[in-house]
Amino acid sequence: MALRANRFRLGIFFVLIMGVFIAAIFWLVGGFSRTESTSYACYFGWSVGGLNVGTSVNYNGVPVGSVTSIEIAPDGRLVKVVLKIDDEKFKVDSTIVASLYITGITGLRNVNLESLPVSSARLWTQDQLTFESDMPVIPVQSGTMQSVTTGLNRVFEILEQVDAKTLNDQAILALTRINRILETIECDSLSCRVSQTLDHIDDLLVTYNTLGLELTEAARDIKEDIDPLISDIHVFTAKLSELSALMEYLADDLEDTFNDTGVILHEFSVLLPRVNRLLEGFSAGSGGEDIWQ
Repeated sequence: MALRANRFRLGIFFVLIMGVFIAAIFWLVGGFSRTESTSYACYFGWSVGGLNVGTSVNYNGVPVGSVTSIEIAPDGRLVKVVLKIDDEKFKVDSTIVASLYITGITGLRNVNLESLPVSSARLWTQDQLTFESDMPVIPVQSGTMQSVTTGLNRVFEILEQVDAKTLNDQAILALTRINRILETIECDSLSCRVSQTLDHIDDLLVTYNTLGLELTEAARDIKEDIDPLISDIHVFTAKLSELSALMEYLADDLEDTFNDTGVILHEFSVLLPRVNRLLEGFSAGSGGEDIWQ
């Protein structure tokens, strides 16, 4: 009877110890704390490999929540990642965008939030989705690793399009032709040609030097001969200027003479009719009393 009572007490003590242990663990993980949180959806059009449920969500490296769900979006093309954000730690607004970052060499990823200008590029906002999201949407942008991955995929696509065998055959053919050309060239004759070419260049340089000296002397002689000619031209120009002045005076005198001649001719034109009338009066015997009236 006493043995049975001891076993019963031992069982109750073991159950109490287990309950306290479980309660302590639950308290350590925050099970007794009630924090307000909001769920947001991010939609990715590329691989989210390495991202797991429970992964930390950071804002510029500071933990502000966790990933609660990863599933295919209703359109069957995008990947929906649900983020649970602690409202006391972080407030999400229209400037927040999400991206995936690798946390280490293991290939695991986390979600990083950052604040960018509204004018910056954003992918899969609510307006860009072909369906209605059941929770608020945080736009995404391609992270550094995604950009590198996309670039590598493009390089691999280009390499796949290159026919390595054809390229190798063309390289071998080109090298073979170069070898044949080099074999047909005689080194001695080539060196002779180079030497002759250099000799011709030396001769040309000497000729050009001599020609330059002759041109310099010719220019000096021309300068000595042309100075008197320039002086004569200056004298001739001065004489022409004097002659031009005299011609202007003569033109003025001729103009005055022409004007006087015109006046005289006008007076003659007036006088001639009167003379004619005088002659007619004499011929009629009138004595010419009324001619000059």
